[in-house]
Amino acid sequence: MNTHTSKSRFDISASKEVKLPELAMLSLSPLVRGIQNWWLQRAEKHYLMCAETELQRAREAQMNVAYYQKRAALARSARI
Repeated sequence: MNTHTSKSRFDISASKEVKLPELAMLSLSPLVRGIQNWWLQRAEKHYLMCAETELQRAREAQMNVAYYQKRAALARSARI
């Protein structure tokens, strides 16, 4: 039994040594990637919402132009 214990100690000591910064980066990489993905999805949703708002404003501006052109045409026809 004692030989088995010494053999397992040897196997552990013979394994590749992992430094603490490498271990920390291995565990932080998925977390950082997840946060970055979340941030980019949030930014994408925000910009799509802004684009939709600007499109709605453009539609309203076109409707306003049409409204005022119609009012100008009515005023012109009333003058004649």
